[in-house]
Amino acid sequence: MNIQFQIIKRLALLVLLPVSIMTCQLKPKFQQKVVAYQKYNTIDTFNPEVYRYIDQLIYKLITVNARGDLQLRSSTLNDLHLLKAANPRNNGVKLLIGVGGAKANSQHFSEMTANDNSRKMFVRNLLDFCLKHDLDGADIDWEYPKSMADKDRAIKLFKELHIAFEQNDLILTAAINYAPDQVRLAKDIEKYVDQIHLMAYEPMEGIETYQEQLDYALRLAKVNRLNTEKLVMGLPFYGKRRMDGKIMTYKKIKQLIDEGPSIKAEFDFMDVDDIKTNVVELKENKISGIMFWELGFDKSLDSSQSLVRTIDINRSKN
Repeated sequence: MNIQFQIIKRLALLVLLPVSIMTCQLKPKFQQKVVAYQKYNTIDTFNPEVYRYIDQLIYKLITVNARGDLQLRSSTLNDLHLLKAANPRNNGVKLLIGVGGAKANSQHFSEMTANDNSRKMFVRNLLDFCLKHDLDGADIDWEYPKSMADKDRAIKLFKELHIAFEQNDLILTAAINYAPDQVRLAKDIEKYVDQIHLMAYEPMEGIETYQEQLDYALRLAKVNRLNTEKLVMGLPFYGKRRMDGKIMTYKKIKQLIDEGPSIKAEFDFMDVDDIKTNVVELKENKISGIMFWELGFDKSLDSSQSLVRTIDINRSKN
């Protein structure tokens, strides 16, 4: 009886072994999502082919007033029509609207969120806007909630947006600065959002280069134990002249270097090789995605120097 049992057991193992091997082979490999920001004032450079290389596109920007009303630019609806006309969903790309941003673009968040009625009005208006215009979600970029009162209001806002968006199967993302207090805020709101977009390209006192900024942001994300499954790290598609700090787009810097290669050292920016290295490192750290500011600053997609293509190629490698 024991001999028969052992024979049957071994036969069963032989049958199951190929199934186990096949299961391991079919396990999907880790691949980062790529999120592109497209600003209204570079929309004239938009190339629909970019949908082959990204997973989400966030159109910037609209704002909000103190009452919770959305403030659109004169070109907003036409720009969205242009982006949708290229059928992003045919490539599995999600289209989101970006709310807020630097300086005046965030000036009313504090007052709006301080009032329950205004905050709820904003949530309702943003939800209605996404549904009316067939968008896949929204990105909130409040720069920045610094006081404890504003941080508490930001948490309330994201909680209420989360409830409304989840019920309608919409994506909710938050663009957050990498200053220590803002990373702690990101930890507080990450349960309410699908993605935390850490803007590691923003200037910070005492940090000289874009690479140092990214390294610092990644360390802070680890220290605060941000959920890597929701964390999307930001890369700059622009740079600065070291002499005077003047900001220039990546494609402008490359144009100047092509005209005089010896001046490359005069600029701080991320070139193709830097992007490759960082994409690999972020992938090794299991960071779920990469976003960049912004799409209109890249070289054309048919160029081997395109940063969008560089990200896509290297996020797909083992």
